[in-house]
Amino acid sequence: MAPKRTGKGIPMSKRVILTAPISTSLVLLVFLALFGHSSAQVDTTISQQESFSVVLPCPVNVDKCGKLHSLNWFKGDDRIAAMLLGESNVTSVNKEFDERVTVQQNPYRLVIKDLKIADEDIYLCDTTFFIPEETCDNFNGYRVELRVLVPPTEIVILDAKGDRIENGSVVGPMQERQSLKATCTVKNTRPQPEVGWFRGDKRLTTYSPTHDLNDGLYTSTLELDWPLSREDLAQDIECRVNSAAIPNTTVTKFSVDLQVRPTRIDINGVKHHTVQGSKVVLTCDIQGARPAVNLTWYNSSILINPDDNDITEIRIKSFEKKDGTYHTQSELIFNATRFENDRVFRCEAENVVLQINREKPISSVFTLEVLYPPVVKVSPSAIMTNTSEIVLLNCEYVANPASLTQVEWYRNDDLVNVNDTNHYKGGNSENVALVIKSTAKDDIGNYSCQLSNTIGKGISDQKINLDVQYVPSVEILMIPEGPVRESDESNVTLFCNVLDANPLALTKVRWYANSTLLKELPDCEETREDLCHIDPSKLLLESIGRGFFYNYSCEGYNSAGWGPRSEDKELLVHYEPGPSALTHFPLVAVKKKSVTFSCSVDDPGYPDSNRFVTKPVNHNYKKIKTQHAPLIEFHTVEALQPQEADIAFEALLLNKIQKSLPSTASPQISPRNLEASASLLAHEIKETHALIDLHLNHSHCTLLTLTTYTPQSQFLTLYTGIKQKNDSIVSPSSYALYRKMGKFSFDAQIVSKPNRYRWLRGGRGPLQDIVTKDWTVEPVGLDSRTNYSCYAYNEGGKGIMATVNLEVHAPPFFIKNLPPYTGVLHSSQNATLTCRIECVPRCDISWQKDGEPIERNDTRYFIKEKYMEASPATGDFESMLSVLHFNMSNWPLGKFDIEADNANYECVSTGNTVGASIRSRTYFGIEYAPDNTTVSENILYVQEDTIPGRILCKSRANPEPLYKWFFKNETIANGNALIINTAMKRNDNGTYTCQAYNKHGKSIAETVIEVQFKPRCEIERREIDDQDTLICTAYGNPLEADFSWSIKGENDTVQVLGSGEKKTFLEKSFYILQTDYAISRTYRCVSNNTVGSAPFCEIEVAEQLAWWQLWEKNTLIIIVAVILGLLLTVIIICCIIICICRRRRRQDKYLTEVSLSANSVLYDQSEMTQAGGSPPIQDKSTAFLANPTLTSFNANAPKSPPRWPIRPGVMLHQRWQHRPVIGRIECCFKKKSVLFR
Repeated sequence: MAPKRTGKGIPMSKRVILTAPISTSLVLLVFLALFGHSSAQVDTTISQQESFSVVLPCPVNVDKCGKLHSLNWFKGDDRIAAMLLGESNVTSVNKEFDERVTVQQNPYRLVIKDLKIADEDIYLCDTTFFIPEETCDNFNGYRVELRVLVPPTEIVILDAKGDRIENGSVVGPMQERQSLKATCTVKNTRPQPEVGWFRGDKRLTTYSPTHDLNDGLYTSTLELDWPLSREDLAQDIECRVNSAAIPNTTVTKFSVDLQVRPTRIDINGVKHHTVQGSKVVLTCDIQGARPAVNLTWYNSSILINPDDNDITEIRIKSFEKKDGTYHTQSELIFNATRFENDRVFRCEAENVVLQINREKPISSVFTLEVLYPPVVKVSPSAIMTNTSEIVLLNCEYVANPASLTQVEWYRNDDLVNVNDTNHYKGGNSENVALVIKSTAKDDIGNYSCQLSNTIGKGISDQKINLDVQYVPSVEILMIPEGPVRESDESNVTLFCNVLDANPLALTKVRWYANSTLLKELPDCEETREDLCHIDPSKLLLESIGRGFFYNYSCEGYNSAGWGPRSEDKELLVHYEPGPSALTHFPLVAVKKKSVTFSCSVDDPGYPDSNRFVTKPVNHNYKKIKTQHAPLIEFHTVEALQPQEADIAFEALLLNKIQKSLPSTASPQISPRNLEASASLLAHEIKETHALIDLHLNHSHCTLLTLTTYTPQSQFLTLYTGIKQKNDSIVSPSSYALYRKMGKFSFDAQIVSKPNRYRWLRGGRGPLQDIVTKDWTVEPVGLDSRTNYSCYAYNEGGKGIMATVNLEVHAPPFFIKNLPPYTGVLHSSQNATLTCRIECVPRCDISWQKDGEPIERNDTRYFIKEKYMEASPATGDFESMLSVLHFNMSNWPLGKFDIEADNANYECVSTGNTVGASIRSRTYFGIEYAPDNTTVSENILYVQEDTIPGRILCKSRANPEPLYKWFFKNETIANGNALIINTAMKRNDNGTYTCQAYNKHGKSIAETVIEVQFKPRCEIERREIDDQDTLICTAYGNPLEADFSWSIKGENDTVQVLGSGEKKTFLEKSFYILQTDYAISRTYRCVSNNTVGSAPFCEIEVAEQLAWWQLWEKNTLIIIVAVILGLLLTVIIICCIIICICRRRRRQDKYLTEVSLSANSVLYDQSEMTQAGGSPPIQDKSTAFLANPTLTSFNANAPKSPPRWPIRPGVMLHQRWQHRPVIGRIECCFKKKSVLFR
């Protein structure tokens, strides 16, 4: 029954079917409806988001109210759905809500899909019952308030300019006391949201929010105008939104980059005072600023910049605190000096807040006290005076503390003794200045003043230069130093060098030669204007020659007057020696002997170039007494190079001293003794190397090339070119020499430079290691046959060269001699003997046999000779080559006789002018291969485990043969005797071979060693000639054996049966068994030979032989092998047949294809089901084969394999009713199964 409406928008709460008049019922229902509508309350409230589905419940209590007739749903005053309950349950929905509203029962509810904002309203579920019960409490229906929720589309924060502030962003920078303006807007939401501004937990005071409603959606706006302060540091400004449309409070926030002023500044560092040189650290702390401050240091009013001062350092570091402000520390680091004393250091700090607000920087000051040593200043800077005058030296200072503890004056950094009151005055703490009462030469220098207080010392940076003038002291210098070579025609410049003077500049110089005045410079006479404006301290000597050989000296003049004359300095001029003369002895040299060349000059030049002094020493060179070991003109601390060997020192023999001289005493050496020693020829001169200590173990040693002498004397004379001016006599000096013989001391005196010569050989040279007058070439060889040249030289140059050619002879000498033994094979057709003899002048060669000359007409021989030229490669002189040939065609039988033709042959040469005859001998032996080889034992019998005797092998051969022994193709011994030191075993039995051999061939001989041993036996049972026979076989050496048969009885008794029958065998015995035995017996057999008897062997005979035991062993083996072969063949054939069958079966299974349609299978299946059973297998097969469409051999069969439920070839054994689509067909042609679907 459809519900009726009593008025527009007012539904009836309950409908009841009555028989009363309609007018009365209508009035009553209108009254109830008005009353119910005016007093209706919402039973429940449901909220849901837009676009979602919502379920509005309608609870119906059938127990209390009875059976439900119908149900109506109202939205506000409009009915949107109705349901009439009954058998059909008809439901009607307003067309406006037809697609989105559904009425459901069990339970009763209204479902609204795709919820819209317009759906928000109060919904009434009006129920009508057939017969309402009195207990029904659902008179006014069930009201549900539906609220539609719409979350905000966005929450936006805008700044004062209207720009968006992103969530979590930072705004700023802004300064404290500045107003923060922002707007928080919540867009498009429902219901109306609650908006608020917060800083942490504190709600910020703001204006009231505004709400705009548009299309049912609210847009709420809340503005913020907040003065910033330090409390806002490191805080987030949050816009919090609460609404039923969002589950939790939505927070959108931002932070403010707030800049604030510094709140505090402090300086700390040095307490009380510091000391100059100490490291000072002043720390300035600034707190409470954001951003960090910029800090500046001032020294009084001067800005401190570390870039302008390397010793000043400023370190700045900032720390951000939790509140966002910065704690900035700045350290001013410098080394305290006196300039920082009583200085005020100021630290200033500012940041952008102070700058924007034009406020002064905050600052803090610190006053520093520095204690420092005196700072000293002296005056005047320079004083020039003469000797014997009074001079005042001033000294001023500043210091903290100002009181002095010590005053010191220095001259040229040396302490001045101010306590010398005769020369000084003052220079103490009461009177710092220093007075020199009378100046002298020693007072010249730079004066400084050093003062001390309790902190330290201070010395003046400046110095007073005190200059006292005095006359010059000079010396002569030469450039070049000298000596000078005359041939160079060079110039020498003399310098009058000032050794000591004040002033140093010379205004005049007087020059002397051998104490005679040469010139006074400058010379400003009218005729010599070129000598007026010159440096008088220089004198040029041009084109130096022998005429400039003088002692030069000079006198200098300055503003103080003329000084003393200098010491003489000699100018040495070197000139070359005269032409050389070269001789040698002997006139004709002999190979492997020596020849001595002598080089001499008449004009030795200067320095003297003669090696041996043969005339009085030139007395123009005055000899001096050396006070210490003189410096040698030429020396080095390294090994001399070859080109420097010519300047080595020479050691000469003095014949008057025959024993070692002590280092402390030495006789005087006179020129006469020197001449006498030079004239002696008894000594021998050789070159060697040694270390010489020129300064008596107090200086570096020098490696020199020295000349040794006869070991009877250790007295040396050293030669040098250094000469000194002194009128005293010559005194020897001591030296130390180190060489291979050991260290020893000697005395020597300075005489002259060493005598030096140069030698050339074959036009090559000069030879670096030969510098003496005499040169001995030893030994003389082929390379000595050349020209030799020599010349003398000194520092002045080299003389004219002399050259001679040396002739060299060689005595007879074998270059190739005969060997002691010459062996020739007796059948050889080519035999020769060769010898080669070196001899200059030429010599002849002859041959001898057994001491008898071989004549030239002897047809058995012929001789070939050849003259050989000299060989520089081997050093051999000219030689004769002679070859003795054996003419084998003229020998008996055309070959050598192995006995008669052995002989001694000799090669003999004649003598020449420098040597006697020589000869060489060889034994000519006829050789042949080994022959007639024999052994001492052809057969040797040895018992096992014994050692055999030795076997000797002999053979005839030349050269004597060597021997080897072989056994089983292995070498077992060397030598002609075969000695076996180990016991022989039976496997050592066999043939042993001796091989004799030499270089011409080999020969062999054999011996047999028979190793004899006891036999061992074996018994076998066989049927021979139809008789059961036991056969006992013995294995031993010798093979022949004797046998003994026996039977082992009870209690180990033995019954002897005899020896048996050997028949034709030596190693076997046959015993025929009796046929009447009935018990098991044990038969024994014992064998023995000449070596001994072996242990018995036995066999147990249990019964008569079976048929197979009567066969021979070989026959039985053959029969068993044949049977096994047949079985193996059968097995192989069976395997082949099985493999072939399996392969054909697999091919048939894969080629069988069955094609059945689904309808045919279902049809057959339905027929079988209606028949109530399965047809016989034979019938199914016949039906299958009768229908050609079901076979796989028609033209329409699929080419691809059928899609079986399992892989092909698998048989399914099931009952017919359990396999609806699978059948099995037995083919009548082949027993195979075909699967089909």
